[in-house]
Amino acid sequence: MKKKLFTIVELLIVIGVIGLLAGLSFPVLSKAMAQSRKTSCANNLRQIGISINGYVNDYRGFLPSAIRVGEGPSDPLSIPNIVKIDKKEIFQCPADTKKAYEDQTYYSRYGTSYEWNVWYNNRPIEIVKFSILGNTLKTPLMLDAENFHGSLGKNYLYHDGRVSRSLEDTVE
Repeated sequence: MKKKLFTIVELLIVIGVIGLLAGLSFPVLSKAMAQSRKTSCANNLRQIGISINGYVNDYRGFLPSAIRVGEGPSDPLSIPNIVKIDKKEIFQCPADTKKAYEDQTYYSRYGTSYEWNVWYNNRPIEIVKFSILGNTLKTPLMLDAENFHGSLGKNYLYHDGRVSRSLEDTVE
C-alpha cells in the first residue's frame, strides 16, 4: 500500500491559509499593543499623581513647582526631581519611541514623557494650594508631552488623581 503524501498544491493552499490568517490578525494585534502602551502610560501618570499627593501632604497643601528639564527657554517643564519616586522609568511613556528630537525620543532628550501644567487656572502652580483648587476638575496637572498614542489621544492627570484621555489638547 502506498503512503498518501501532500501534493504541492495542497501544501501551497495550507501555506496560503496560514498567511491569510496571520495577515488578518496583525492589525488586531498591533491595535492591542498600542492600547497596552497607552494603558501603561496612563498607569505611570497615576503613579506620579500618587507621588504628587504625597508631596502635597508633606508641604501643607502646596503643589510642587516645576523645573525646566531641558536647557533652552522653550524646553518643557516637569517634576521628575521634585517628587519622591523610586523608579525614574515611571516618567517614560512606553509609546514614546519616535526619535523626533535630534534623533532622540522625547524621554531620552528631556528625562520625561510628560509635561507639568505650570499655569493652573492662570496662576503659577507653585502658589496654588490643593485645598483652594475648588471646582477645577477640568484642568489637568500633567499630560503626555506629545501625541504618543496617535488616534487614541493623550493621557491627562487631574488633581483628584484620575487619568483620562482626550483626542484634543484640553490644557487651559
